[in-house]
Amino acid sequence: MRLVIGTIMLAFVLGCQPRESQQPVVARVGTYVITKDEFDEAYKNSAYGHEHNIFYRSEFLKNMITQKLILLDAERRGLDRDPQFLKMVENFWQQSLLTYALQDKNKEGGDLDKWVDYLKKNTRIEINQEYLK
Repeated sequence: MRLVIGTIMLAFVLGCQPRESQQPVVARVGTYVITKDEFDEAYKNSAYGHEHNIFYRSEFLKNMITQKLILLDAERRGLDRDPQFLKMVENFWQQSLLTYALQDKNKEGGDLDKWVDYLKKNTRIEINQEYLK
């Protein structure tokens, strides 16, 4: 199980690495590329999203650039490989997947309690009773 989680965490971290895209480039910050689609999506979902003028867009881009600079420095210092950070990524991944799975199951309809009972019946579960004492 740890190998699976480790592999998923590695894929998540590597997936966050910058890579070239065929999209128009808004800015380059070291090895990071901010594409038009990335910028537009982030801007639309921000507090500035309803403002369509160059001042707000420029300010938002400055903030994105600052974020990328901090990420580059964190990577340079090895923080992306720190065990505490990797544990945070693992916890985030688990909580996100749990939320997504519950939302997906809820869309399907049906009784969530029955679904959980089914999962319990079809999964091996071992409990260390000594630990609970």
